[in-house]
Amino acid sequence: MTRSFLQTYLGAFHSIEGWFSFDAALLFMAYTQVLEVPRGDVLEIGVHHGLSSIAVAALRGPGRKFVGVDLFEELQNQNVSRSGYGNRATFERNLREFYPTLEGIGILGRASANLRADELGRDFTFCHIDGGHSRGETYNDLKLSSEVTRAGGLIAIDDYFNPLYPGVCEGAAEFMLRHSGILRPLAIGFQKVVFQKQPGPALNIRLCSRFPFLEQKAVTMWGYDDTLLFGQPLRRYFDLNASSPTDLVALGQKGTRAVVDPQLTELRAKPGSRTVVDIRVRNTSGEPFPAGEEVFGLSYHLLSPSGEELIHDNERFWMTEPLAPGQSLMCQLPVLAPEAGTYWLDVDLVWEGVMWFADVGNPTAKIKLCVSGK
Repeated sequence: MTRSFLQTYLGAFHSIEGWFSFDAALLFMAYTQVLEVPRGDVLEIGVHHGLSSIAVAALRGPGRKFVGVDLFEELQNQNVSRSGYGNRATFERNLREFYPTLEGIGILGRASANLRADELGRDFTFCHIDGGHSRGETYNDLKLSSEVTRAGGLIAIDDYFNPLYPGVCEGAAEFMLRHSGILRPLAIGFQKVVFQKQPGPALNIRLCSRFPFLEQKAVTMWGYDDTLLFGQPLRRYFDLNASSPTDLVALGQKGTRAVVDPQLTELRAKPGSRTVVDIRVRNTSGEPFPAGEEVFGLSYHLLSPSGEELIHDNERFWMTEPLAPGQSLMCQLPVLAPEAGTYWLDVDLVWEGVMWFADVGNPTAKIKLCVSGK
């Protein structure tokens, strides 16, 4: 069992500066997954330090290119709206963590207003606009993106509804009025609006059919009454370990990875005492589990009688040897008894810094804990 691209990428949000959200990346990926045209090239205008570029580059088709456009530090005198200050060296370093050779990746240190569609090509299926936030810059970036994007492809724009940058909404509205019918709004969420280049079949029916569990509501935008508004974090719906940027997998869809089998249903202890509970763990996945001190093990969440979480992190039993598919291991889980009362131990496997198995839909096991006496 290895850490997936999405799990590694989620961890990058702690180290790479940027205003992009992981849920916006999942939104882009979900729509790319239901595209009715083959994935082509991808474009990002305004890359900053690469946090969003890592996701956008993953949406290109096999053998296709990612093009990143930014003023970077040497052209900041052209940054009309002062909406970001990209650094090329930092951008390239962060991108190399995911794409070591930068193969198929083009970086243009230019103002997007000076670019022409013929320079970029007209075979893009995803564009992310997060460059200048003024009216003129937004209009020009939408016009350029619409010219290079295939019919049926996607264009996402940042900060459409952000009151700090009214120019984005103004520029987009100007584009709508001057180029009516070219773009159809599909989705609003996580500071982004996703459009589809017309002509092309609306993707929202396909999206709702492919991911019926996603919470959303239909709103009207630009005269289209089937635009979807997303408010709940998308990461709660997907198995990040089993998913890839072009194949999102619903929680629980992959099936049970492990069976956690306590050898008792009720534990009695005194306040402050330490005890050990025998719990058998069986690997029902197709891959060996990771192993090592502070790497992979068994732990529990302390719950109230009603199931409210009281203490999330507790002591671990570390698995120091890999557990192969089909194998079982008897674990001695250490338990520290809290103050007198009745509780539940919600027992789960934990891959440190990556996931609890419950995060990907694997069932936990519960043990009743009764604490009394002195």
